[in-house]
Amino acid sequence: MLLFISDNLIAIEKTMAKKDIDWFWFFYEYTAEGNSDTVVYRPFFMEADSGKKMFQASLMPLFYWRYKDERSDVTKGFFGFYESDNYSHKRMGDDYDSGFFPLYLYGDGDKEEDRYLFVYPVGGNIRGKFAHDRISPWAFPGVALFFLYPPSGIFTWHTLFLTIAALIPAYTEFEFKDYSGKAILWPLIKWGRGDKRYDKRVFPFYSHNYKEGWYDTYSWLLLFNYREFYFKDDTRYTFFFFPFYGKKWSDSGDIKSHTILWPFFSWGYDKKTNDRSYNLPWPFVQIRDCDSPKTRSRIFFPFYGRYNYGSRSKSEMFFVTPLYIRLSKERESYRSANHITCLLFWYFKRDYSVTHEYYGNSWRYFKIWPLMQVEWNDKDLYSINILSLLPFRDTMGYEKLYQPFWTLFEYRRKPDGEKHLGILLRTYYQVWSENMFKMKIPLIVTYHRKGESLREFSFLLSSFGYEQDSEGSYFKFLWIPFRIGEGDSSISANDDSEDFFREIEPSDRTVRYAGYNGEHADLLDRSLDGKCFLRANLF
Repeated sequence: MLLFISDNLIAIEKTMAKKDIDWFWFFYEYTAEGNSDTVVYRPFFMEADSGKKMFQASLMPLFYWRYKDERSDVTKGFFGFYESDNYSHKRMGDDYDSGFFPLYLYGDGDKEEDRYLFVYPVGGNIRGKFAHDRISPWAFPGVALFFLYPPSGIFTWHTLFLTIAALIPAYTEFEFKDYSGKAILWPLIKWGRGDKRYDKRVFPFYSHNYKEGWYDTYSWLLLFNYREFYFKDDTRYTFFFFPFYGKKWSDSGDIKSHTILWPFFSWGYDKKTNDRSYNLPWPFVQIRDCDSPKTRSRIFFPFYGRYNYGSRSKSEMFFVTPLYIRLSKERESYRSANHITCLLFWYFKRDYSVTHEYYGNSWRYFKIWPLMQVEWNDKDLYSINILSLLPFRDTMGYEKLYQPFWTLFEYRRKPDGEKHLGILLRTYYQVWSENMFKMKIPLIVTYHRKGESLREFSFLLSSFGYEQDSEGSYFKFLWIPFRIGEGDSSISANDDSEDFFREIEPSDRTVRYAGYNGEHADLLDRSLDGKCFLRANLF
């Protein structure tokens, strides 16, 4: 038992081995805490690194943003048109994909099927994408139309038509398991065959898709559509005269539904799942009850709506006119609810059954957009910002990269007791704790005290003042340092954490600080699984 406690204390002491902060106005910021380092050169670059996870960004979403952990390294850029994904599979080996849509797609890996290259407008091979083992489009003649009939502007119907034509390949091959197909001017003409699968299409005149034991579908002129879906003990049919009338039924009689002027009017039932739905008309009136999956919908847009989904993992959407919206989730590990009123007042909350590294057991977030935002949790985190211009609750790093450019007032208290205060775009900014105080007015004055010891006091671009480091204490005159005393050997980048660590009771160390990633744990705490997407995460 003593050995276990000793090992934990050694690991925690390493985690808490450094604690430092420095900044210049709102342009530069550096923080080091535990095993986490963050450096920001606004708005051009930022990096948050916890050792096992890293986030980087530069002028996101214009230039690039990157997420990296022990198994995955994903970089996105240029509004998501560029993506690079380097992923290490435990059993399948390394796999690398990159692309700038639609100019090129490239893949490499330990297996032959992971290697491919596509270059627009020449063509090439694309493997493991779009639900196919291989897609090989070749030659894009539509590109020539831009030179033969140049568009008069960017946002015109002429430009849209030329763009669509330029994305149509002259010849394409498809492969998926035992299926192989070919296409000319896809998606206009396509045919293919497999062991149990067959398809043929001459758009828009005729198409036929068949898979033995699964489905058989026909389409004529896109207006008349007929489908058969084969189940173990039943066959289901669909007839559709687009968009005027459609019908779905089955041999057993368990399912029957109709639509008129799809998608506006539809109604029907499924006895096996006890599913009944009515859209009269969609999307203004939506009524549905279903047992599998558990679903209940009552929407009378724009006046009232409630949508419930799931039995164990539950989700709910509720609104009363566009003036009030509530989105909630209930999972085994947490419950969350987001309240949005008049699109201006936001109140988000999360309650966890197991302590979350960033959110704790109870977390709250309040925002009056675009005036202010407040955030707090039961781990003694508290922050307030005025203004708050981003129209979403940021978990991607936008606030860290951009928010100081428009913040009139900010205050943040961290779980370790450290506090930050900034006024007027950080024209005045201070950081302090029980044994430390640091303040800066850019280009004018800097003051730093540690305990009872004065570490730095300078003014006028640091041309005059006093400074102490581990080698000596100095008086600066027109930036020239004159040594006036001995240094303090205890001064180092980790001196703040040493005193802070002594104040923690041994019984608290493992519980509170094991694996602590500092104030950017929320930014770094994300499951990559080889894929990341740009999104505004409300839950």
